[in-house]
Amino acid sequence: MKIQRIWACALGLSLALTACASQEPASNLIDDATASMNDAAAAKDCAEQTYALAQKALEEAKKAQEDGDIDTARQKARLAQTLAKQAKEEAQLNEEDCQRRKNAADAVTEIFAQDELSQVQDMTADSSFGVIYFDFDESFLSSSALETLKKNVTVLKNNPSMNVILGSHTDERGTTEYNLALSQKRGNSVKDHAQSMGIDGSRMSVVPYGKEKPASIGSREQDYALNRRVEFIKR
Repeated sequence: MKIQRIWACALGLSLALTACASQEPASNLIDDATASMNDAAAAKDCAEQTYALAQKALEEAKKAQEDGDIDTARQKARLAQTLAKQAKEEAQLNEEDCQRRKNAADAVTEIFAQDELSQVQDMTADSSFGVIYFDFDESFLSSSALETLKKNVTVLKNNPSMNVILGSHTDERGTTEYNLALSQKRGNSVKDHAQSMGIDGSRMSVVPYGKEKPASIGSREQDYALNRRVEFIKR
């Protein structure tokens, strides 16, 4: 009987503490989550997915607070803090791999610093060619992209002495190294298809810009769509 009373008291205390915790001001929880996000900032590139989820949860917490949905604000703030801490731990575990990817990105940046490619960066797409656009996070050519490429191939066939640079781009989402790799894939995809249509590969050079040269400044979906592209540039 005494043991039952002790368990009942313990359970009551637990419920009371839970109730008190649930009533903690949302603003305090959001501040704590923000501090955890700042503490995990270095994990942005090494634990990108988890960090992005934490950031999303924090934004949702702030929005819920603005809308007066305090319970949701508390819940999302706690989730953001937990994910931020998890991202930091993941980054520490992946530190070696992260550094390797950073070194690769630095190497690409160094290549762009060379005179020849610096000159290429100042060049613009030729109006004789259509721009080839891509879906989000994709490097395959859609049916409309293939139609545009066919027209570009016709221009190249009609001008057999013309060589081109395939300037390849992404939108702003994702890390620098990821977008450089994705833009390289997009350029390679265009080049491979053009070769299958009869254009000698030596006439086309792929230059991946990643997210560094947006065609449209902004964070709307229409801006992203315009930035996911491959442009043909005469050389």
